[in-house]
Amino acid sequence: MRRNATMQEDLQVLSDYQGALRKMGGDPEPLARQAEALAALSAADFERALKVFHAAADGQPGVFDSDYGALLLEALGDDCKDPERKARLYDQALLRASIFNSYATSGSEGLARGIDVRRISQKIEDLDPGNGK
Repeated sequence: MRRNATMQEDLQVLSDYQGALRKMGGDPEPLARQAEALAALSAADFERALKVFHAAADGQPGVFDSDYGALLLEALGDDCKDPERKARLYDQALLRASIFNSYATSGSEGLARGIDVRRISQKIEDLDPGNGK
């Protein structure tokens, strides 16, 4: 039950982020569609498209101390049924969140940005059946 509640909270964060982008005059939909397209690609096409996605996501403004690309990849991972693809999506979400966190200019900003890093890291840990959970 708690897992479903957490996923709902994650989706709410993503929705709030997209709303904030709209208020800033941005359009969150093109990058969201690009992320959604990743789910159906073959492994080779996925890797190529992932590079294009990262480049496009790098151009998005940061809102709420989160990286939009990381949130999108995390949401895709949450919905993904293929364990290998799920792990890859989470790994890439963690990479984006970690890089975004490294740009923090103060301790409190770093703590706030670290929330995404910790949440995604936990999801990666939860994928490992040998971790005792």
